[in-house]
Amino acid sequence: MATIKCPNCGIYNTNRDYCEHCGTVLSYKIRRELVLKKEKEERLKQEALKEKKPAFFEKYINHRFLIVRIGAKIIRSIWLVFMAIGMFIAWLVSAIAA
Repeated sequence: MATIKCPNCGIYNTNRDYCEHCGTVLSYKIRRELVLKKEKEERLKQEALKEKKPAFFEKYINHRFLIVRIGAKIIRSIWLVFMAIGMFIAWLVSAIAA
C-alpha cells in the first residue's frame, strides 16, 4: 500500500492516482505523461507558427507606409522579370536541345 501526501492540500491518499479531496495528480507516471503531452502540443504549435510566416512581399505589400509598399512592389516586379527571363532561357535551351 502506498500512502502519498497531496502536494496541493496536504491530505494523505492511499493507492490513488488523484487526490480524493482536491483532484490533484499524485502519480508521477501520469504527471510525466501530462507534461510530455503539453510539450508535444507546444512543439506542434511552434511548428505551425513557423509554417505560417508570410513571405517578404506578403508582409510588406500592405504596409502602412507608402514608401515601403512602393519599395516592396518594385522589388517584387524586378524579381518577377528576373524569373520570367530565367524561365525563357530555360525554355529556349530545352527547345534547342530537343
